[in-house]
Amino acid sequence: MELETWFKTKKYPHIGLPITIKDYNWVKDYVENSEKVRTHSFLPLIHKSIIKRRFRADQSTSIINPSGKRKRVLSKPKVRDIFFAAHLDSLILSKYNEILTIAYENYLGNINFNESIVAYRKIPISKDSNKNKCNIDFAKTVFEFIQRSDSKKLSVIVADITSFFDNLNHKTLKKQWAKVLNEASLPKDHYNIFKALTNIKYIEGNQLFESYGNTMIVKKGIPNSSKKTEFVRKEIKKSKFFKEKGASHYCDKKEFLKSNLNLIISKNNLIGIPQGSPISATLANIYMLDFDQDIFDEVSSINGFYQRYSDDLIIVCEQDYENQIIKLIRDKIETVVELKIEPSKTKVFRFEEVKGKFTGFEINEKTKKPNFNKTLEYLGFSFDGQKALIKTSGFSKFYRSMKSSFKKSTSLAIYSKNSDKSLFKSKLFKRFTHRGAKRKLIYRPSKANKSVYEKTNEYYWGNYLSYIDKANNSMKSINGDNSIKRQSRKCWKKFNDLMKFHESRIKYQRTLIQTRKVK
Repeated sequence: MELETWFKTKKYPHIGLPITIKDYNWVKDYVENSEKVRTHSFLPLIHKSIIKRRFRADQSTSIINPSGKRKRVLSKPKVRDIFFAAHLDSLILSKYNEILTIAYENYLGNINFNESIVAYRKIPISKDSNKNKCNIDFAKTVFEFIQRSDSKKLSVIVADITSFFDNLNHKTLKKQWAKVLNEASLPKDHYNIFKALTNIKYIEGNQLFESYGNTMIVKKGIPNSSKKTEFVRKEIKKSKFFKEKGASHYCDKKEFLKSNLNLIISKNNLIGIPQGSPISATLANIYMLDFDQDIFDEVSSINGFYQRYSDDLIIVCEQDYENQIIKLIRDKIETVVELKIEPSKTKVFRFEEVKGKFTGFEINEKTKKPNFNKTLEYLGFSFDGQKALIKTSGFSKFYRSMKSSFKKSTSLAIYSKNSDKSLFKSKLFKRFTHRGAKRKLIYRPSKANKSVYEKTNEYYWGNYLSYIDKANNSMKSINGDNSIKRQSRKCWKKFNDLMKFHESRIKYQRTLIQTRKVK
């Protein structure tokens, strides 16, 4: 049975049981019934803050480390507020996201800025290809435009819209939503979804967890039965252990309505939609239609280049138009879509011939003073006019993830019930080395015959090294060599150094255990 593309089940804990493949038929009938959607009562969202650590060069000192760079210190963390919809609500939003995506693509079909809007869209690599572009391709398009114009003096303006999703004006959103559907006003089923997304009601996940005495409902097997299972409420120390302990849901709907309505927080304002819902990204693109048209028209008139990736926009133009374009984007963002671009989040770069070499460098917007140590950074890449490379922060994140996984795996090995305290290496090799970099179709045992494996619609997408290989191959036409591949040459050594260190820790633990037994 081929499932609808919008039917994507999730296992995160919420109010009520997660939806499974067994629920497909009734869910499909419900979600595709516009009258049911019109009268559907959406449950409150569950809010979580995702905190991302950020390391920056220490500007307070001139001391550098052995690599010739300033010591990196932990700066103010970046906090993202994510809202999770209940499982049926999420599938309704997913279905209507599909409807809106089709309408948006049809709308853009005859619009001249179609190729300038790149985030949250499926854009084929070529006309007849079944593969879609990703951030590598979008960054490459920008760098190629700059490289083709190496006979000119260029300015590149990179701007970041402040708190994008949190500040979308509801009236503008409603108008643009109806425009894309080619309707005078929103149909009643769409309007019910609009209300759910703008009259935001949510619960703090930790508060709901605590209201049940730090317990969750988990699925467990029944003794002496290989197939039967039951749901029981079980104590879990912290929310970070939900997945490990198999947490299914906080409570059922009736239980929530009876006991925890007081936890609901209403965010009744005239701006903002929740980030994280299946439909939010498409709505954000729809919201920006008029802005995109105005900016594209102005930039095209001066033979420039415009691209927007969600809340990040980049414009390439000749240096004579630099101030004009900076003023344009700030004026249009405030007057057309009532958003803001903070000056501190606007970076200006120049590309021109310096000492006989086409070079990119950052300039101070006010003083126009150049900083030759900083080059253009966009969508995870840096570009200096000659080479396109992966940002060093990408590798730093990969190494931190590697160290964290080794630490966790070692802890599990030491405290496991296995007498030899083995470090399970296969997952580590798969996640962090070339052995797991190959992308491939996933096969699963057949339901009819467990010894027979059948194709699925799922793919194992590889690991970070897969991404490096793809980026290297794509950017080779710009770099002329394997510059990006060479950036990863230390990965294997770092992996093996961590393997030796953590295996020695486990060996020491084994020795301690044997010593205790002898005593």
